[in-house]
Amino acid sequence: MKPSQKVLNGHPAVKVAIVQAAPVFFDREATIDKACAKIAEAAAQGAQIIVFSEAWVSGYPYWGEGWESRVGDWMDVRGRFYDSTLLIESEDTARLCAAAEKANAVVAIGCNEMDPRAAVHTIYNTLLFIDNHGQVLGRRRKLMPTFVERAVWGCGDGSDLDVYETDYGRIGGLICGENLMTLARAHMIAQGEDFHVAVFPGAFALHTGPKLEEFDATAESFWGYSSCRAHAFEAGAFVLGSCGYITEADIPSDFALRDTLNIDYAQGGSAVYAPIGIPLAPPTPGDTIVYAVCPAQFVKIAKAVVDTMGHYARPDVFSLVHHGRAGTAEGGSRGVAMESLPSGELLRIADRHEVTTAMLEQAASRA
Repeated sequence: MKPSQKVLNGHPAVKVAIVQAAPVFFDREATIDKACAKIAEAAAQGAQIIVFSEAWVSGYPYWGEGWESRVGDWMDVRGRFYDSTLLIESEDTARLCAAAEKANAVVAIGCNEMDPRAAVHTIYNTLLFIDNHGQVLGRRRKLMPTFVERAVWGCGDGSDLDVYETDYGRIGGLICGENLMTLARAHMIAQGEDFHVAVFPGAFALHTGPKLEEFDATAESFWGYSSCRAHAFEAGAFVLGSCGYITEADIPSDFALRDTLNIDYAQGGSAVYAPIGIPLAPPTPGDTIVYAVCPAQFVKIAKAVVDTMGHYARPDVFSLVHHGRAGTAEGGSRGVAMESLPSGELLRIADRHEVTTAMLEQAASRA
């Protein structure tokens, strides 16, 4: 890769868009229709990367449930939730791919993903990445559903914590609370993100009350903003913080657990941050599309000051190992891998400990 292509794949700037609109709750086909329309709308404004919020297909589980749930209502909600999930290998995804290709845009969209294996019916909180040629780049599942989310979603296995090469630069992402997982963020940074997608169900404060999650109307309390800003600076990347939006009118009138819903905090609040942590688009509420132009120069300048994987790194002091699991749903496998190091650094570490580089690599593969 030539230096001129290294940042944003050679583009002087890339325009990004965050779609901040309600899905058609529990209606997968109509939600896909709306997604395709929003992709076209954003592309008409010049967007080259288009992002949707957490579990956008076909709605975040804003309801409450537990052992005290009314059994009939719980069964109705769970059955409809199951039917609204997305299979990655499906006509629904093909429609999203066609929309991305027509728009010539990279798309990242949150979804409730159904495990494709015949005997398995686990649902995952997943980010689906599609390139501007209409090809699925990959999907990644949330590693650890947060708090009550564990009653709804299974845990990802970490084998899909990838950053993808695209025509507009390298893109990766984490889902809501994953952006507080320091080592997960470090792993994404180590892969050289130009763009980091951080998706949330809304912009919420956890301490104001009366509910545990309340809308952060001042954009001062939501931890997602601080984590996005920190990641932007540490990665030297643009961060697209996508926050969910939905209103009571968007919930079906016959939704059986309506009295348990908390959607008050799902009022948007999406923002785009530059590589030094300043907002290119500030937290924005409401039904809208948030746009920002991301200049390659911003990455180059930020990296000149703090290049956390380059001249500001100390690989002789710190190392990170990613334990990828074998046997993913698609039948693939991932081994344990040492984070990539410059050959000179690897040799220096080997010399210091009086071992060969091959011995270091072998030890990392067994970790």
